[in-house]
Amino acid sequence: MRSTIASADIAAIAAHVRNHTVLRRGGGPLVLVLACALAGCATSAVPETHTNLTIAPAVEAPADGDWWKSGGDPLLINLIERGIAADTDLACRAARLHTQEETDAAASRRLAGKVRALVGKDQSSERDAARMAWAYAYAQARADRATEVALAYVQVRRLQQILVLRTERLDQFRDNAVIAEFRRQAGLVTAIDGGLGNSMAGVVDADVAATRARFDAARANLAGLTGMTDTELLTALGESAPVPALAPGAALPADAPLHRADLLALQSRLEASLARDSITQAQLDAARAAPEDAETAPALREALQKLDKAEQGARAEIASHRQAMAAFDARQSGLDDTAAQAKRAVTDARAAYKAGFGDFATLYVAEAAALAADEARVGLKADRAAAIIRLHKLEGGGWSAADLDPPMGTAACD
Repeated sequence: MRSTIASADIAAIAAHVRNHTVLRRGGGPLVLVLACALAGCATSAVPETHTNLTIAPAVEAPADGDWWKSGGDPLLINLIERGIAADTDLACRAARLHTQEETDAAASRRLAGKVRALVGKDQSSERDAARMAWAYAYAQARADRATEVALAYVQVRRLQQILVLRTERLDQFRDNAVIAEFRRQAGLVTAIDGGLGNSMAGVVDADVAATRARFDAARANLAGLTGMTDTELLTALGESAPVPALAPGAALPADAPLHRADLLALQSRLEASLARDSITQAQLDAARAAPEDAETAPALREALQKLDKAEQGARAEIASHRQAMAAFDARQSGLDDTAAQAKRAVTDARAAYKAGFGDFATLYVAEAAALAADEARVGLKADRAAAIIRLHKLEGGGWSAADLDPPMGTAACD
């Protein structure tokens, strides 16, 4: 106990008490509180000397921000859940968050912390804000991971669909070459038709090989993100499935609060910094009411400007993204009509060529146009799905209130 009393904090307390002649015979409230602090009593006897700063209106964390659960694609749900569970960086973030919480709890229990509270130097407000910044950063990392897995899945489905289309078209081109050879043997056409048919089949065969390589690479990436083997992922994907038809959420009102965890993390970091600079809530409120006031502390003005700039940038990005997405529906309708016309043209051209009324060039053009239209439709659907995934992230999807207190992971972290 003597070594404790000799500390700088206790000396400061003693000097403070002597200078103000508070140590009276019979004792006073401060004497009782100090004695209790030195004796290791519960901190409930120590009055709170701080309040948490609030630099912006509170934003309620979503109860369930997992947008993919309403996407109608069970495999997407499964893959994102696997991806989140397999993310060692996310697990390490959770471990560091729990470590920080334990460190803060230990600091609040230490005697020095109790004494600092008595002299107005309690750091609880700063610690609370810093811990919340860590928690929001974890939540944002979770949303980022969900976005990454979802985009990888869309890319796999895109390439899988194109591979199917090109393989089917390759079979058609080979069939065309066989028909051309029959007609050549019957003396109906020259060998040029057969040569063109074989040439086209060779070109499409090369396209199929290149697409398969891209599909394999995209699948390997998705397997790595989800911790699955290639065989497991191939089985889950099946032979063929369309690109997921995701839907965007309702547009946010212009003045609606943003539930983006990255903005909330920034807000908490700024609150911790202001608490460290001993900024009071009254000063903060005054600065928000009159940000250009010359008496506003530079650090406070800069913090408010930084938060405002980040929020304005986020809203502008969301508005721009939604505006760009508005063109998808019109393009989709036009491509659907084009693909339907191209399909009818192929049917007519093949029938005419088999009957000897059409030429090979017409058939070639019709089939090439139909393939291009079908691939464009797949590409547009994939682009739209990817844009919706990014929009969910921009609008604050992908995390929930429960993510502010994540479970401890088992990953080995530095």
